[in-house]
Amino acid sequence: MVNSKIIKKAELVTKLLFTLTLASFSCADDDDTLYLSKEFQLPVDVMPKKDIYKVGDTIIVNINFPKILSDKENTLKYLFEEYDFGTSVRIVELIDKSQPLSGQPGAIESFQFINQVGGIYPFGSGGGELDLIFNGENYIFSGQIIIGKQGVYNISFLCDFSENAIAVGAPHGYTNIVAGVSPSFTLVNSGDTFNYHLFPKYTASRFDTSDSISTQTRSFFPFVVEEY
Repeated sequence: MVNSKIIKKAELVTKLLFTLTLASFSCADDDDTLYLSKEFQLPVDVMPKKDIYKVGDTIIVNINFPKILSDKENTLKYLFEEYDFGTSVRIVELIDKSQPLSGQPGAIESFQFINQVGGIYPFGSGGGELDLIFNGENYIFSGQIIIGKQGVYNISFLCDFSENAIAVGAPHGYTNIVAGVSPSFTLVNSGDTFNYHLFPKYTASRFDTSDSISTQTRSFFPFVVEEY
C-alpha cells in the first residue's frame, strides 16, 4: 500500500518535471524567434488616363519593382527571391447597380492582350493570370490591352501571396526570424482614384477617395469606352 503511494507520487513528480522541462524549452524557442507579419503593396502603372476611351484604343500596363521591398508602413524591408506573388487580373463590365463590384459580370473577352514582358492569360469570363518575369533583380510585366467593345469597365489587379520571405535589416538578438506576409495588395497609379466616381454610378460599391484613407483598396482601373 505504502509502496503504491510512493510509486504514484514518483510518477506525478516525473510528469511534473517533464512538463516544466517542455515549457522551459518552449519559452526559450519563443524568446529566440522573432515572428514578423508585414503588409506590402505592389506598384502597377496603367496609362493613358482618360475620361473616355474609344473602341480600338490601347491601354498600356507596366509593372516593375525590385526584389527588396519596404513594407507598407516603411518599417522593414523583405527580400523576395524567385517569389510567387500570385498576380492576376479581373475585368468586369459595370452594368448592375444592384450588385457590388465583386458581383459584376466578367468581360475579359471584350479585350485583346499583347504581351511584351511576362503575360496576361485569360482563364475565364472575367479572370486572367498575370505572369511576372524575374530578371534576378526586378519583377517585370509589360503589355498592352486592346479595347474591343463599348461599355463601362473595371480592371482589378490582384495578388495573393503569403509565403514567408527574408527580412533585411531585422533586429538583432534572435536565433530565428520568421518573415511572414500579411494580406497585401496592388497599388494602381500610386493610389490615384481617377474615375472612381463610376463605381457608385454603375454599381452598389462606393470607395472612399479621401487622402486620409488607406490605399489598400486602390487596386482598380475603371473606365468608359465609346464607339468611334
